[in-house]
Amino acid sequence: MGDGMIELIKNLYRVKINELKNDLKRQKVEARFLTEASDLVVDRPDNTAGWTRRYQVNDWEKGHIQANQLEVIRKCREFDRWDVHAHGILSTMVNYIMGKGLKMDPKSDDPMVWYSWREFSTAERNKWTIKQFEIIRRTFRDGEIFLRFFTKDDDGKETGKTTIRFLDPLLIRHPTEGFGKVDDEPNESIKNGVVTDPEDVEDVLAYQYMDRVNRSKFETIPAEEVIHIKINSDSDQKRGEPGIQTLLQYFRHYEQWLENRIILNKLRTAIVMIKEVTGTPTEVSAMSKTLPLATRQIANETKHKNIRGGTVLTAGPGVKYRMESPNINAQDVKEDGRNIILAMASGMNMPEYIFGDASNANFASTMIAESPFVKMIQFFQVFFEYHFQRIYRKVIENAVKGGMLEAPNDDEFIAKLKEIRNLSEQDEPIPAKPNEKKPELSPREAALKELMPDGKMQTPTEIFFGADIQWPEIIHRDLDKQAMALSVMRQNGWISDPTATGSLGYDYGEEVRKQRQVEEDAEIEENPLLSVGGPGDAGDMSDEMNGLLGQLSPEDRDTIMKSTDPKEIQGIMAKHQKAGAAAEGD
Repeated sequence: MGDGMIELIKNLYRVKINELKNDLKRQKVEARFLTEASDLVVDRPDNTAGWTRRYQVNDWEKGHIQANQLEVIRKCREFDRWDVHAHGILSTMVNYIMGKGLKMDPKSDDPMVWYSWREFSTAERNKWTIKQFEIIRRTFRDGEIFLRFFTKDDDGKETGKTTIRFLDPLLIRHPTEGFGKVDDEPNESIKNGVVTDPEDVEDVLAYQYMDRVNRSKFETIPAEEVIHIKINSDSDQKRGEPGIQTLLQYFRHYEQWLENRIILNKLRTAIVMIKEVTGTPTEVSAMSKTLPLATRQIANETKHKNIRGGTVLTAGPGVKYRMESPNINAQDVKEDGRNIILAMASGMNMPEYIFGDASNANFASTMIAESPFVKMIQFFQVFFEYHFQRIYRKVIENAVKGGMLEAPNDDEFIAKLKEIRNLSEQDEPIPAKPNEKKPELSPREAALKELMPDGKMQTPTEIFFGADIQWPEIIHRDLDKQAMALSVMRQNGWISDPTATGSLGYDYGEEVRKQRQVEEDAEIEENPLLSVGGPGDAGDMSDEMNGLLGQLSPEDRDTIMKSTDPKEIQGIMAKHQKAGAAAEGD
């Protein structure tokens, strides 16, 4: 073997050694880069830590012990403030349940009852228009609200007017003295600021309220001054539990998943430049020291200056530059994030689009009457209607205590009911008055109609202390189809005019008042629009329309009934009129 061949083998050997060294160096650089990046991966402490998931003290008792009750409220408030999903869930519940707000009108026709409620609901001190929304949000965030009623003036006299204020659930607690032995005393009852009858936990006697400034000072507030609304609890459980309580760990998991995804994307776009030098290890070491050092040193680590965009590199003999990026495959983590979202959606009975993903469940497919989300909203509207009725009754009761109103007595109503029991269906009917077409009624039927004018019994007390509550519509259907359906139901006597009007979002009483006002103004100002026809002409117009439709062919009638194009309908009617005129000419 000649010297030339030996030298060639040596050179090939050196190249192979350099390639192996460069590969090893590249692997070390990638490993080091990933190690540094892994230090950035989110690994925050558990935001739900600090409270124990201890649910009961005794077998028959329910709810958190006091320390856990207060801590879980703090955690839910923290997530509401900083977590986008927690904040979005609470806002969604308020928006869908309340919409534009409640409409509450007294059932009584006593003008003083209307005044008492209007004075409460419009007074600046109560801000009722805003607080009705706040009641919903606080209830879902804290699991409960405590609404206190004030009715006395500075001298302690009843005013008949009501002022409401929220009591912070964090301040409803058992006095600290002697507390803290619950864990050591298994027979000790849960003490969390709600004082109940020892023999009946549903009979609340008072609430213990800690002073905001002096924490050693407590006030015992009688139960009749407070309305306590609680959710996610049984009737024999003293305190409520937040609606997002079960989702706290998922909020934390999703936040970590999202931030780790951001870091992962940064890693994918990161580029490492490797400088390949052909030569001996001594030559490689000498060449690597030719780059200037960085002006900063971090954690006792010396780095060379980074090459910025636009930099021109001059490579000499035996020098190559190569760009490498980490080979990270993480396609499966996308499904992990969606699974977390699905868990949160399942926990709240909410569709995915509320959490920002409309690819699997859109608005049209979820806002139907059979949707679990719609059913949940309907349930909570019924739930909160009961408590809003309690608030209304409290306002009227306070007006009675202040001497502004006098509560009715049901004794006369009950006496009439007893008389009806003695009446027989076979008694002679009451004859109709002259010129009246009303059917004759028996004494029993007449007495029942007097006590139940709408076919529904309501005692004077129920009417006096009751309110008609109208909730906003959850599902907005096609207006034309809804109006047609309501018209058919009204013509068949299935619903009343106020019900039909309310279903379309209008106030029947207010619309009647406006119509009368328009008629009065038109008569005074001799408005020619009156000649078009008012409410009284509706029957005549209907008869005329039925007459015209009766003269059409079945095909034309079917076309008109199905058509939504006014020009098409006008063309059919014009054709019919021309045909009629031609027939008369003949």
